[in-house]
Amino acid sequence: MKISYSLRAFAIYFVILGALIWFTLDNAIERLNDGMRQSAESVLVDVAQLLASFIEDEVADDGTLTTTQLKRVFIDLNQREFTAQIYQVTKNSVDSQIYVTDEKGIIIYDSTGEHVGADYSKWRDVALTLEGKYGARTSYISKQQTEPDDPKAMVIGAPIRYQGKTIGVVSVLKPIGSLEGHLLTESQQLKNYAFLLLGLALVLGYLLSLWFTHSLNRIANYANNMAEGKKVRAPIMRDVRLTRLSDSISNLRSQLDGKEYVENYIHSLTHELKTPITSIRGAVELMSEDMPSCDRERFLKNISTSNQRMSLLVERMLSLAKLEATTELLNAEEFDLVPTIKRLLQERSTIIDAKSLTLGLPQQSSFDCRGDRVLIGQAIANLLDNAIRFCEPKGRLDISLAREPETVVSIFNQGQAIPDFALEKLYDRFFSLPPATETESKSTGLGLSFVKEIMKLHKGSIKVTNIAQGVQASLRW
Repeated sequence: MKISYSLRAFAIYFVILGALIWFTLDNAIERLNDGMRQSAESVLVDVAQLLASFIEDEVADDGTLTTTQLKRVFIDLNQREFTAQIYQVTKNSVDSQIYVTDEKGIIIYDSTGEHVGADYSKWRDVALTLEGKYGARTSYISKQQTEPDDPKAMVIGAPIRYQGKTIGVVSVLKPIGSLEGHLLTESQQLKNYAFLLLGLALVLGYLLSLWFTHSLNRIANYANNMAEGKKVRAPIMRDVRLTRLSDSISNLRSQLDGKEYVENYIHSLTHELKTPITSIRGAVELMSEDMPSCDRERFLKNISTSNQRMSLLVERMLSLAKLEATTELLNAEEFDLVPTIKRLLQERSTIIDAKSLTLGLPQQSSFDCRGDRVLIGQAIANLLDNAIRFCEPKGRLDISLAREPETVVSIFNQGQAIPDFALEKLYDRFFSLPPATETESKSTGLGLSFVKEIMKLHKGSIKVTNIAQGVQASLRW
């Protein structure tokens, strides 16, 4: 299964954006965790120093360390009832603990009553504080729980001094689990914001990919239309780089078309001019010898006919080349088509009378249409010339006008049907069929090509079909 460019671009965008947001979110949660622990540690330092000052007031005159008042305070504290709503977390009990050690690191008071008499002289909070340094540690709450995910606690020590000498340490213990409730709430909010941001970014990215691929598809369609020979305008792009791409394709196509156009025309013109040139050359060679005057007149007539054919070929090819280079109508206007048809018939009245053709004229006294008056007249003139040429002597020639709702001009000539193989080739350059009578000269084969180009400019069409007793050619635009 082939994945489209837009889907691949969107998938890459999704992976990069998702990875970036995940990295940012993970880093933000980690920093939030660090910041919360630092804030908690700062508060614990204040509490430890406050308790140390409180205990120093109980030191006896002989420097004996006592904790009687501290015990009474904690008994009252454990019985105290309260409710504190800290943002999304509800707190109704004191989870902090304290213990006091003497100058040897032996616990003389523990708010839980579990560790009195234990030797804590090796613990960092006690050992460093006794040495006059900042004592702090993070340890497992229980010695039986030492797995990475087991609960831990932050412990901060503060010195108890008497007459400038450290006689003990008070340590404040705060379970990290109580901080994780706040961290979990804030982390969840960060994740919600991150997912919302990711969703918005994906929607914008999808719309951007649609816009970008839509622009590329417009350029691709433009290139395909030009490759098929259609005359289309270059798409207007809002991005300068896409505009340059479109212009580059247009310039390339123009250069290729120009080269191919010249090659085809030179080849076609050379092929078509070969016959009259050969005819003239042969006639000139024969006329250089003595011959009867009747033969000389016949050869002169052949030279004149061949010359006229070459002139007509060149004229038609120049007109067709000019028309094919035109991309839009420049002189579109509203005009009455009936006078144009009458003028064209009047110009061909001699040929029509010579073949004794019966004319069927449009029933309308006037027929308004829109287009280039000159080009439409030339298109109808070419169809009339073909119809007269292929109409059998004393045959019928009908012209009708209709609106369905587009403008339709139909010309019917009575005569032989067009062979099936020729119906699709009628619009090719230099393709022509033998005329109805031997006295008529062969056409240039450029008439219907010329008409087809005129109809393209009018966004219309030409169609030649066989019908009962003859052939009908129709213009629609």
